[in-house]
Amino acid sequence: MPSNRVERVRGVNDVLPRDYRAMRRIEDKLTETFELFAYVPLDMPVIEHTDLYLKKSGEEIIARMYDFHYRNRRLCLRPEMTASVIRAYIDNLQNEPLPLRLYYSGPVFRYEKPQKARYRQFTQVGVELIGASQAIADAEVIRVAYAGLEATGLRDFRLVIGHVGILARFLENLKIDNRLRTFLLQNMEAMQKRGVEYVKDRLSQIYPAFNAEEPNLPRSQRLTELLQQMEETEARLAILDFLQSINIKIEGNRDSDEIIDRLLAKIRRRDQTPGLQQALRFMDEIGKLSGAPVEVLREAEKILEGFGIERAVLDTLRGIVGALEPYELQWDRINLDLGLSRGLQYYTGTIFEVHHGGLGEERQLCGGGRYDDLVTTLGGLKDIPATGFSYGLERLHLALESEGQASQQNGAVNVLVAAINEDDYPYAIQTAETLRKKGLRVEVDVRHRSVKSNLQYADKHNIPFTVLIGSAEREKGEVVLRAMATREEYHIQQAAVYERITELNHHA
Repeated sequence: MPSNRVERVRGVNDVLPRDYRAMRRIEDKLTETFELFAYVPLDMPVIEHTDLYLKKSGEEIIARMYDFHYRNRRLCLRPEMTASVIRAYIDNLQNEPLPLRLYYSGPVFRYEKPQKARYRQFTQVGVELIGASQAIADAEVIRVAYAGLEATGLRDFRLVIGHVGILARFLENLKIDNRLRTFLLQNMEAMQKRGVEYVKDRLSQIYPAFNAEEPNLPRSQRLTELLQQMEETEARLAILDFLQSINIKIEGNRDSDEIIDRLLAKIRRRDQTPGLQQALRFMDEIGKLSGAPVEVLREAEKILEGFGIERAVLDTLRGIVGALEPYELQWDRINLDLGLSRGLQYYTGTIFEVHHGGLGEERQLCGGGRYDDLVTTLGGLKDIPATGFSYGLERLHLALESEGQASQQNGAVNVLVAAINEDDYPYAIQTAETLRKKGLRVEVDVRHRSVKSNLQYADKHNIPFTVLIGSAEREKGEVVLRAMATREEYHIQQAAVYERITELNHHA
């Protein structure tokens, strides 16, 4: 027979009660930490205009967006939170005094290949610090990320700090085209993981002129350089004379003008290959620098000097390392990694990630960094510096599970109240309501189970106390309180149940 079942959409998950409680506890720990640092909450819509992310989010995210047209509008499910926060800031908060410390939590959507720790809907929990450009602001954000993980009890994590400005400054000095510069910035991490040849192959696909194995022939290079040095009119005549000398005729004035214009533009376009080759050498060397901050900064100075780059580009990293020192963090957990690049185009300076050893390849729990031009890119009134980060809540939950720290403590229910007979239910409900007013989570048996079945049920669901009520207890205003861990029973007045439970919990 055909089934009427409608299955769950691939790549998204049902969060069942046990995991839901555990994840809410983790989220509460994180947001409590944010508030200790004076961050305040906000929430944004799940649906945004697609243009919000096309401007600056990066090709990896854009290619995986849930993007659709609805009634002549191009909309999407938000793939990340930072752009949404900045859009909300521009819409509502530009007149607020700076800095603004904001935090958020909510689902985001990306069309990923489903696998453990990588889902198509997941939860980001994070902060944005808007309106401060100093190293102490970057250090505060990094400290908040570190403190949040400490609050959850996570032990096996490592903080990795990098800076996109070092490579960006070098590429700018080389005068590499914006499109190729963006490609190289986005592929710094790919070079680390897959090697320089992988990046060269990809580069050849978007810039066919790049071929490290076959440099330009000297004669053709001399001809190109000669045409590049001519005035435009002289160069046009030279190209036309050359074509005629080899019996190539271009029919029609308009066609000839267009062809010569295109040919001249192509000749005059500076060959990017030498600069790209130098950039790849620099990326390969600088990308291998990872380790203790003092050692990495020392080695980075030598590399920058070898490529003729001023050491001042490292000053920001030095400043952040210095600004982190008063927080008394565990420095064996902190690395500098100058090959770190992350996948978002809007980063302009410091970037960082937090990794966990128990998640295998999908080890990243948290990522963030500085994005000083995003406000104006998205339509803000003036340049406003900003920095922030987000955790992946589901990955953090898995990391805590791998350390045995995400299990439910003593169950979600504190007390099971069970009436022996139907006539005892009003008194049982009254007892349950009294305990609820005291703040206990109380479940009432609504299936008329036997005493034995109720005790087995409490054991199975880790309910620490059972209150049994029969006619004798009802007539005396008493209950039978059973501590499930010790199997001890207490015949006590209904009004004393909460105090006895509190006492037993204190001595447990």
